[in-house]
Amino acid sequence: MSLFGYDFGFDRLAVGMFTGLTYGLLAIGIVLVYRSSKFVNFAHGAIGVFGAAVLAKLTDGITFWLAFPIAILVAGALGAGIEMSVVRRLRGRPRVIGMIATLGLSQFILVLALLVDRDSFSGATYPKPPGLPAFSIGTTAVGSSLTAMLVLTPVLLAALAFFLRRTKYGIAIRAAADHPDAATVNGVPAPMMTSLAWAVAGGVAAFSAILLTPTQGVQSIESLGPQLLLRGLAGAVIARMASLPIAFVASIGVGVLEQVLLSKETSGFVDVVLGLAILVALLRQRSGGRNSEHAAWPRWDATSPPGARIGLALLAVVGVGLAYVVSNSTASILTMICGYALVGLSVILVTGIAGELSLGQFAFAGIGAAAAIQAAQASGNMLVGVAAGCAAGALASTLVGIPALRLRGVALGVTTLAFALATSGWLLRQSFLLGDGLTTPYPVWRDYVVSVSTDYYLFALLLLALGWMVTARLRRGGFGRLLLALRDNEEAGRALTVAAPVRKLQVYAVAGALAGLGGVVIGFGQSQLSINSFPASASIDVVAIAVVGGLSRTGGALLGSLVIVGLPALLPLGIPGQAVLTLGWLLVVIFLPEGLGGLLAGLLSRIPAGRVPADWLSRVRAWRPAQASAPGRIGPDGLIPGFPPETVHDPAPLSSVPALSGSAAAPHSLPDKSDLSGKAPGRPGQWRVHHLPAARLAPATGDGPLLEVAGIRRSFGGVRAVQDATFTITEGEIVGIIGPNGAGKTTLFEILAGFTGSDGGTVRYQGRAITGWTPERRARAGLVRSFQDARLFPAMSVREAVMVAAESAIPSSLVIDILGDERPEIAKAERALTALRAMGLEDLADKPVGELSTGTRRIVELCCLLTLEPRVLLLDEPSSGLTQSDGVALGELMLRVRDELGTTVLVIEHDLPLLSRVADRLIAMDAGAVIAAGPPDEVRSHPAVVLSYLGTDEAAVARSGEPAG
Repeated sequence: MSLFGYDFGFDRLAVGMFTGLTYGLLAIGIVLVYRSSKFVNFAHGAIGVFGAAVLAKLTDGITFWLAFPIAILVAGALGAGIEMSVVRRLRGRPRVIGMIATLGLSQFILVLALLVDRDSFSGATYPKPPGLPAFSIGTTAVGSSLTAMLVLTPVLLAALAFFLRRTKYGIAIRAAADHPDAATVNGVPAPMMTSLAWAVAGGVAAFSAILLTPTQGVQSIESLGPQLLLRGLAGAVIARMASLPIAFVASIGVGVLEQVLLSKETSGFVDVVLGLAILVALLRQRSGGRNSEHAAWPRWDATSPPGARIGLALLAVVGVGLAYVVSNSTASILTMICGYALVGLSVILVTGIAGELSLGQFAFAGIGAAAAIQAAQASGNMLVGVAAGCAAGALASTLVGIPALRLRGVALGVTTLAFALATSGWLLRQSFLLGDGLTTPYPVWRDYVVSVSTDYYLFALLLLALGWMVTARLRRGGFGRLLLALRDNEEAGRALTVAAPVRKLQVYAVAGALAGLGGVVIGFGQSQLSINSFPASASIDVVAIAVVGGLSRTGGALLGSLVIVGLPALLPLGIPGQAVLTLGWLLVVIFLPEGLGGLLAGLLSRIPAGRVPADWLSRVRAWRPAQASAPGRIGPDGLIPGFPPETVHDPAPLSSVPALSGSAAAPHSLPDKSDLSGKAPGRPGQWRVHHLPAARLAPATGDGPLLEVAGIRRSFGGVRAVQDATFTITEGEIVGIIGPNGAGKTTLFEILAGFTGSDGGTVRYQGRAITGWTPERRARAGLVRSFQDARLFPAMSVREAVMVAAESAIPSSLVIDILGDERPEIAKAERALTALRAMGLEDLADKPVGELSTGTRRIVELCCLLTLEPRVLLLDEPSSGLTQSDGVALGELMLRVRDELGTTVLVIEHDLPLLSRVADRLIAMDAGAVIAAGPPDEVRSHPAVVLSYLGTDEAAVARSGEPAG
């Protein structure tokens, strides 16, 4: 039976179901590992192949059915060992590093499987389970291995279900997966249970690989690596990485779909369909929540311009010198190293700076190479071909980046891996790219035919230097800083006016262009170009190149390329040598967070003459103020208009907050009696605020309230977080929002700031409806918010964090950064230094934000927010983590912000005495609804407010006639 040319015959569907059983078991292992450790094990399939190799070796001396459980136990032990020796050591590091490590482990384990027994890669010679019948379905033969799969898989699933639901170890695995801290408190050793889950997953992988291998032909690392992994991931992703039954059933569907498609299409087309299915499933599951990545990224080595020039000079001297001493064959290898290094630079941009794991960069290189050769053949001009290759890579990367705007981490890695497989297996086969292969013309430079490998190597070296320079300039400029901000904390970046979607698409485009340039170098360096020149596994290799060399160093791409590409090409390593090399770079990933580049830099730093300033911004103070001017921003005297001179020229800190003067402070003087909490008010804290880092605002435009909230609603599932919230804020007010935990206060702030959409109602700001505005647009308009944790950007210095806020006044330009114009950066650095001096933070300018205490981070966050010159300041529990004296100083600062800048303040706060001292009005919320509003004393004594806080009988409180203090 066929439909639209596809075979839907019973035998075809039966084979699909048998294959789907294997994919289902693979998906179960992936989900089990993910649930236990929130980690995608890209080496899962390789663990199964290793178990299959062990069985093939054991059957030389013992029977199949005795070797079968032994091989499963060995694979289980390997899975547990990987968790304990690799994954556990990588906790606290960015999750993408762990995924990269397991990608490398996959290759290493497959090489080990080859060393154990080569028959594990050949179905014709692989041992088959004896004693089981073989039969035919139509024209399809069903051997004993498929019979075993059909009979034993239900037994395995039943045993797995019983283990997880009925045994104490299975229950402990589930408990540790759902709530590791709670499980530990109740006596469950969560780390041990995670290792046990990895062991079970490894055993399941070996079970499926042992029964699947006899049904296959001759396998390769390519087919046993990314392709097999993609099929298991498809079912796991459809199951939301949570449900084992759904993952298994979905994987059977994947197997059937694959067989039906293969009746008419190639395996590459199957990868395209699976990739699209994964992408749709991920986009449907995507929520607009906050960043879940809280791991510590290494600080970027922001080498000064002289340091960058020294690196490029060394590249030129050594690289050019090699051209005159090496043979043509060696020059070809060096050319390949240059091409891979360029693609590695694109990984450094996307992953090292932007923090996104892309496993498709070599696919962009293939697209760029094909486009370059096609354009060069059509135009007869190599430079046209180079431009076409870069443009094609940039376009492809941008198109992939559009859906990737809603994906991060694991989701993006899976999607781009699917794209890499689809590109190598299907897209490059199209006639407008490589087709059946292209004959590469000799490059021509000013009528000189570059037919000698050493000459072409010099051209490749020139392109590598260009890519190196572009990458270094982008990171050193404002563009790179914005990417780091979005990587560390996207919500905080958007709250400081950073346009996340635009910046991400820009980095995808530039990274795609660099990858395309690498493809140009590789493509023109080969006489014949085919799809085999750009395998999907090479996308994993270039990620390894960037990580091994050092994701935080531009030169890391070349260093990693020399190790991973250069050594195997220059030295005949063989399979054992390749295994040792792979193990070596795995050890680098695990034990050297900054890669070989960081190790080399550490060694050179011990040589006094080799030291280079760690941050070029330290040179800012050497500039005269007149040189730091920017038209319309900083005047010829080096001062920002509206800033008192002493904020720039008087570095001496004050010992405490200056006393307020004027009648505005009188209504909010500190009370003499004890406050609500029963504590006497403390003395002002040591916030050394000289002057506020902003000028006084002009009166707001528009009639009516400054901020109007009407009928805002928001539900999460069956929970109503906000219910018909309605209130208005007048310019110049300080309004406090109070309520118990879970009252919906922070969700309301998320809606007001644009980070969470509402289910209904409107938000109007200065008379305009802003319900559909993005967070960055609201921040640019003056509606600015803080966050509860004041996390900011842990991998940045305090100065860099404030420079991110300075983007609102002096926006960064991608083109200007590429051209190397440093004047905007100097202006932003001066503006940041002015703000830091005003807030008494100058001494902390070069200290990493991640090393600051909670209270100090809050001061830095306020400095950033005030640099934006906000009209409405939304503060979310600003006193959390502060001492009592600093809480008093915070209240005084809020008054100063209102009185001196004209900024309206809306603040969520649990410190009722603080709000009573500074707020003009209070709004009380409970269960998502506004239950009271008015002057502080009235709201504090309102029966509904007392009831929400204390659970006191409302009628009794009302009869008592006493304030609910």
